[in-house]
Amino acid sequence: MKNELYFDHPLKQNCRKFLSRHKPLSQRAWMERILNMEELDLDIDSFGHGPAISLLEQKLANILGKEKAMFFHKGMVGQLCALKYWCYRSSCNSIAIHPQSHIHNDEELAYKELLGLKGYFLGGLNEAFDSKDIYSLPARLGAISVELPVRRAGFALPNWESLLKLRAYCNDTKIPLHIDGARLFEAAYELNKTCSEVANLADSLYVSLYKILGAMGGGVLAGSEQLIEGVGEDKCRFGGDINTVFPYVISALWGLQHHFPRISTYCENAHSLAAILKEQFEPKLNISDVQGNAFVIEFPFPKSVVASESLEIASRNKTWLFDSVLQGRYLPTRVEVQIGDAFDEWNESEVIDVFYDLVSRCERQIG
Repeated sequence: MKNELYFDHPLKQNCRKFLSRHKPLSQRAWMERILNMEELDLDIDSFGHGPAISLLEQKLANILGKEKAMFFHKGMVGQLCALKYWCYRSSCNSIAIHPQSHIHNDEELAYKELLGLKGYFLGGLNEAFDSKDIYSLPARLGAISVELPVRRAGFALPNWESLLKLRAYCNDTKIPLHIDGARLFEAAYELNKTCSEVANLADSLYVSLYKILGAMGGGVLAGSEQLIEGVGEDKCRFGGDINTVFPYVISALWGLQHHFPRISTYCENAHSLAAILKEQFEPKLNISDVQGNAFVIEFPFPKSVVASESLEIASRNKTWLFDSVLQGRYLPTRVEVQIGDAFDEWNESEVIDVFYDLVSRCERQIG
């Protein structure tokens, strides 16, 4: 493996069974899915405007309890627009972000290189921020951005009390609060709150369309009418006005119909799976607490060994286990599990068998 990620590994394309996420679709399967949507008969969109886009935006604004929402072909673009909007309004080019946030780690520092913003860290490595972290922030910030949960920190999710204290702090200091809610729906389940209760904490927020909702891609930025109107020009400047995006939009509407009602089931399945693995494999493996539909498993084997043996299982059994193999926190290697509809095809004994197979293969390889 040349890097930590192998989403596009050729072996994955030949697998029939998947542990994480929704079951991958072929190009033909994607087309067949959207062909069955009645919204396909609506007039086609053009450069960000059209009845299907408006329908999607209104549905998500309602779910999130916000005045308006705007579709973006990529969440990164929407979040950069929001951060620029808040920092321009306050004439302050500093933001607070988690050190392992998506914004800091997965966008080539776009907030710094494209917007000229300076980032201050809220929270420590491999953990969510808590109330004590709030009061170590600079007195003046253009915005605070919170990822719920922080995926690269092992899906670390702050508790509700910490979120309320952050909201109160933002009220007192007049600092806008943005939520990177790529996994907001799952976070709301874990916090035992509605989506709108969590979204109500934020002055602006982003939700992904292609993660738990299973769309082809894209995301939505939501907030006040003033915010949404205010980011329109920057959406264009960042290349967000695409000729037509109906495949993204129609597939997102499909996800709202079919995946959104099942989010609690996906989360419950994650909790059940983690409990099974804890019972069978701890303390040899370290199974993290579940946050929404996701958790982390740590192995006492080198990354190269876990990766090669996972790929061997993919080759031999046509079973795809993990999309990434990463540096562990407590043990040498960690992997992520994010439960979607692909897990519908598993039963308890199959899960136990494949993990026993993986662990025994790793043990044999290291002698």
